[in-house]
Amino acid sequence: MRTDHLYVLKSGGFDVLLGSVAFVHIGQPGAFLGGISAVLEGAPSATLVASEDSWVYVIEHASDVVRVRPELTLAVAQGLARRLVAVTGYLVDIKRQYAGTGTHLALMDRVLAELASQDAASQAADAEPLGSERADVPDY
Repeated sequence: MRTDHLYVLKSGGFDVLLGSVAFVHIGQPGAFLGGISAVLEGAPSATLVASEDSWVYVIEHASDVVRVRPELTLAVAQGLARRLVAVTGYLVDIKRQYAGTGTHLALMDRVLAELASQDAASQAADAEPLGSERADVPDY
C-alpha cells in the first residue's frame, strides 16, 4: 500500500524491518525515512518501527515534492547513497571472509552484481532466483 509520505527524523529512532527481520537502526536527527518509496513512487520497501519515543516531520505528497524540490531530492539521494555504500561494504566483507568456501554465501557475487546493475529489472526472467539454499533459512 502506497503512503506517499516522507518523514524526517526530529528525535528518537526507528528500526527498519524486512519481514520480521530488523536490519538497520536509524537514529540520526535529520535522517529521511521513506525515501525509497518517495523517489520510486511506490509502496514502502520495508517497515519502520519506533524503537523509542520519536518525533518526525511529515512531508505529504512526497513523490510530487521530490520532483519540484531538487534540494530535497539531492538530500534524499545522498542519504540513500550513504546507506548503499555501507551495505555494499558489508557485502564485500562477507564475500572476502567466505571466498572459496562453497557455501550459500557464494551468492555475494550475484548480490553485488545486482546492486551495481543500473537496471536490475531488465535481467533475464529465467535467471536462478536469489535466496538461501537451506530449507531452514527463509528467502528475503
